[in-house]
Amino acid sequence: MKHTPWIYSFRPLCVAYETLRWLWHKICFFIHTHTPVWYRFDQKHQPGEPVQEDLPLDKNWYRICRPLYRREHVYYDLTKALQVNPQVKGVALIFFMGIGDYLYTTPMLAALKQKYQDLPFYAYVGAQFDRNNSPLVGKLLEENPHFEKVFYFNGTRHPLIWKNYDYSDAFKDIPAGFLAVPVYYDYGVQVKHRVTNLFETFSLPVPAEVPPPQMYFPQTVAGAAADYLAQVRQRAGGKKGIVFLQLDSRGSNYVYPHMKALSEGLIKEGYLVMSVTKGGPVENPDYLEIDIKKLAINQTWQLLAVLKAEYPLYVIAVNSVFWAASAGLGLPNLGLQHWIDKKVHNLWYPNIEIVTDYIYPLLPREKQIFAPAESYTRHNRKIIDYKPDWVIKWFKEKFDK
Repeated sequence: MKHTPWIYSFRPLCVAYETLRWLWHKICFFIHTHTPVWYRFDQKHQPGEPVQEDLPLDKNWYRICRPLYRREHVYYDLTKALQVNPQVKGVALIFFMGIGDYLYTTPMLAALKQKYQDLPFYAYVGAQFDRNNSPLVGKLLEENPHFEKVFYFNGTRHPLIWKNYDYSDAFKDIPAGFLAVPVYYDYGVQVKHRVTNLFETFSLPVPAEVPPPQMYFPQTVAGAAADYLAQVRQRAGGKKGIVFLQLDSRGSNYVYPHMKALSEGLIKEGYLVMSVTKGGPVENPDYLEIDIKKLAINQTWQLLAVLKAEYPLYVIAVNSVFWAASAGLGLPNLGLQHWIDKKVHNLWYPNIEIVTDYIYPLLPREKQIFAPAESYTRHNRKIIDYKPDWVIKWFKEKFDK
């Protein structure tokens, strides 16, 4: 998907261009984008539909034919591709997303591979950090058993429509005969959950219950993870358990400002505190800060998976990657919703007790802890900071019994 860089480098021009493109599409309602049978814009595939391909099976047949409009979505059906084209040799799944976004895809990816076991799956990941993408997703995909190969490409985010990420550089590594399939999802009030939407996007049966992320670890704990494991075992004896903190969010550009007070309060309650967010009492022997420069994200999760089998283990996290990770690990999570997001039900799992100053009608009421005005201060116009003593109070009410 190639864009015109001079337009997309200036947001006002981009907004004007995309608005005009969308209006032209709406005005010329009779213009229909004729796509290959294996994908559609804004229309789900239905079981038992007749399949007939009228387009030539050239290189353009294997890729998305045009950029998407705002709020437009794509639905795939790889079975149709195989029915009309026996030359399909594999699937190139293209990722331009963050680590948490990737975790939500893992149940769908496992189901997709189960359905198409004879097709090789290759992964293509953006090589740079930007608002949409983290190249660390590639490291997770390298440990995902459903992918034969992982490649990296130099991409560029679209300033307005995240689905129009420029992934054209990936085509240099996609073999002939592979379907080029960007991994899209919808995120909105009307969406039941990120995971169920991914199943719908790929025309897979939607599970009755939202499945948690699937996480894949090496058989042994090695390197820096083993060093941290030894430290935790040395310090955790006689404690009530371990509380793991992740109180920063790249998506909202937020760092919880009361790390030291919260950690010290939890330590006084009898817990060992581990954290990937800086700012805690590093001089305290009952506090252990994880250096994310030394420990890969998957090693951190593996460390927690091992500790879960040995100690009572809890998570306190703002709405970020550890909401999904805690569900994948099966850990109780006190989730601090630090800003009002009416789409938050897209990201929620039942292991998360949400502290919030706004009651969400699309989440179970019994899973929401209403935060009164005296329990937080204003971080800025959008974001709030929960006071440490209140966080500890809610933690004790839910988990310290």
